[in-house]
Amino acid sequence: MKRKVKGEYKTIEVEFKDVTLDERKEFNNIFSNSIYGQIKWSDMVDCVLIATTLSEDDINELTDVDVVEIAKECYLVLNKKKLKK
Repeated sequence: MKRKVKGEYKTIEVEFKDVTLDERKEFNNIFSNSIYGQIKWSDMVDCVLIATTLSEDDINELTDVDVVEIAKECYLVLNKKKLKK
């Protein structure tokens, strides 16, 4: 599934993976620990790596804000009920 994510300076087209339940659990643990605790950029990178086809090189080309925005979109995509609202 591809979606466009509004980044800091541009719109970024991101392809999302079909994740396994274990990957989804890992993603949600990282994301919720970061969102409800101290937001760490490295955790947002891990979320993007789990949920998208973006490589480390691709992510390295993005701004910090872009990575956070993509991670937030990943949460919506992985939590399919939120997409229906």
